[in-house]
Amino acid sequence: MTFKYGAMSSLYSIEADNKLTAYSAMVAHFGRAAHLIALYEPEESKEKDQWLNPFGKIAARLDEIFGGEGAFDKYVDEHIEEIKTAIGTIKQLL
Repeated sequence: MTFKYGAMSSLYSIEADNKLTAYSAMVAHFGRAAHLIALYEPEESKEKDQWLNPFGKIAARLDEIFGGEGAFDKYVDEHIEEIKTAIGTIKQLL
């Protein structure tokens, strides 16, 4: 499944088997600037799962998307190999 995301004037694509793996890889890609990520495609992600926050407060939102308190970190720990694979598919589009 292809996802498009970016921050500021950048645009990237990533391939992942599911949205949680894609989102985890996006966060890893942007590191400390992960709060600036905007989701563009697929449309459902753009509408339901945005965590863009210029003030940097995204931990609670990511946990909400991933299923509850501590869920983001747990997902990363349990799916690190899939996340690494997804990171390898990142392409800069702009």
